Amino acid sequence: MPVQAMNNVLEKIQLQASQVKGAQQTNNGFEHKQSLNFTDILFQSISNISDLQTETKTQSQNYMSGVPGIGLNDVMVSLQKSSVALSLGVQVRNKLISAYQEIMNMSV
Repeated sequence: MPVQAMNNVLEKIQLQASQVKGAQQTNNGFEHKQSLNFTDILFQSISNISDLQTETKTQSQNYMSGVPGIGLNDVMVSLQKSSVALSLGVQVRNKLISAYQEIMNMSV
């Protein structure tokens, strides 16, 4: 189960990477870039972090309740995934704030 969960996370990361790169669509010989909005990508990333944390909380509660089919290793992997996702989100936030402050300090 943990290998499958890791594969699912890897697929999500690859999907988001292809979206960020601005995958082009071909329509009747014309190329159109997908309209990717920074706000949408940021909202989707925050939503994914929230979903991972909710899933981790549910899984740990189910494990503590004794629901069959949930092992300690599954709970620990889920906990680490949500922890890494939250750390990444905090680092991205810090970089965004740093970039904003740098832009605001530029002289015009």
